[in-house]
Amino acid sequence: MTALELEQVTVRFGSVVAVDALSLSAAEGQITALIGPNGAGKTTTFNACSGLLRPASGRVTLLGEDVSDLGPAARARKGLGRTFQRLELFDSMTVDENVGLGLESGLAGQSWLRCLTGNRKEAVRVAEAVEESLHTCDITDLAGRRAGELSTGQRRLVELARALAGGFPVLLLDEPSSGLDHEETTRFGQILRSVVTGGRSILLVEHDMDLVLSVCDYLHVLDFGVHVFEGTPAEVQASPVVRAAYLGEEVSESA
Repeated sequence: MTALELEQVTVRFGSVVAVDALSLSAAEGQITALIGPNGAGKTTTFNACSGLLRPASGRVTLLGEDVSDLGPAARARKGLGRTFQRLELFDSMTVDENVGLGLESGLAGQSWLRCLTGNRKEAVRVAEAVEESLHTCDITDLAGRRAGELSTGQRRLVELARALAGGFPVLLLDEPSSGLDHEETTRFGQILRSVVTGGRSILLVEHDMDLVLSVCDYLHVLDFGVHVFEGTPAEVQASPVVRAAYLGEEVSESA
């Protein structure tokens, strides 16, 4: 089954076509990458997927259901989670409190009364989600630390754990390894593989090609808003079209 699919999606900003009749899909239980040079339309595509902007035309399908007319909150309730390029954590709160918001915000959003009240069953559910997500991201030891005290690498893992705690079966990750060193990136990639092994699906925008080629199952390539290529990591590396558009010398020998 396809986790997320775009069909002929076009996004315009005035007279500028940022994304031009884009069709792509991300399979269930896999890591799919969306790559391309700066300005290619990757984040704009994510905004169209998550409902932050409405395309001029085209359709977005989530887990087999057309969500084109739904806003961000409704798409989240349907199972779509997202992280952003810029880290958005509450620095004065502890790690476990930040992670818990991944689920608590969704529960509160179901009814305005839940913003004021809760129950023991929900509290237990949140605690279990936090524990599982911290364990998956291997940051259980950071649970009681304030987010503002953490390194960039640790904060990226907290951000991922928060998305996992939300229980979203489909995740959009926008440059999640930004600011990480080589060792942290390798560890992050291993965690992403464990996430999809557990049954989730990921669509990833990422500039670190070593990470992309080592963890992704399938790739789509954008250039100036146009879909120019798709294939496996091996096919992408071998494509002269992709190299001309983006890769160049950025792919290391190890990749």
